[in-house]
Amino acid sequence: MGNGASSYLRFLNGDNDAFIELVREYNDKLVLFLNTIVDDIHVSEEAADETFLKLYTNRPVYKEQYSFKTWLYTIGKNTALNYVKKLKRGSVVPIEDYVYLSDEIDIEDEYIKGEQNISLHHAIKALNSEYAQVLYLIFFEEMSNEEAAKVMGKTSRQLSNLIYRAKQALKEELERRESNGQI
Repeated sequence: MGNGASSYLRFLNGDNDAFIELVREYNDKLVLFLNTIVDDIHVSEEAADETFLKLYTNRPVYKEQYSFKTWLYTIGKNTALNYVKKLKRGSVVPIEDYVYLSDEIDIEDEYIKGEQNISLHHAIKALNSEYAQVLYLIFFEEMSNEEAAKVMGKTSRQLSNLIYRAKQALKEELERRESNGQI
């Protein structure tokens, strides 16, 4: 059982410090993953906060069929998609009116350091959402194909095809940026 799973189980057993550990360990990465879906860092932060709020208040049962990160990212993805739907309907109240779980730093800039990583991040951001999601999960979060397929709601064959197309699109985007002097 991974660190996230053990922290979550400790939280379920009454150790509130374990929940703080979860937020510290997973918040920034969850926000960056959600940003590949919604393409707005502020909405991603709100959706991540709402994800952790769901864990804190609803205390869903974690089953060890998948890694804790896969389970958390699946909840986060669904929360982000629902959050965007609510935003479009105009029925969202900012979460900071209820609870404050993240720092007021630009975590995207803090997390991605170095010119090469920034260029790569911008190139990935320019890709379509599914390509950005799969590349982020596989290469930055180091999820297995099975875990990434679960998070994205794909079969392993669909995911393999998606990874291939995403790599091709990224290669073309990096070449385009290089020829335009953006790298």
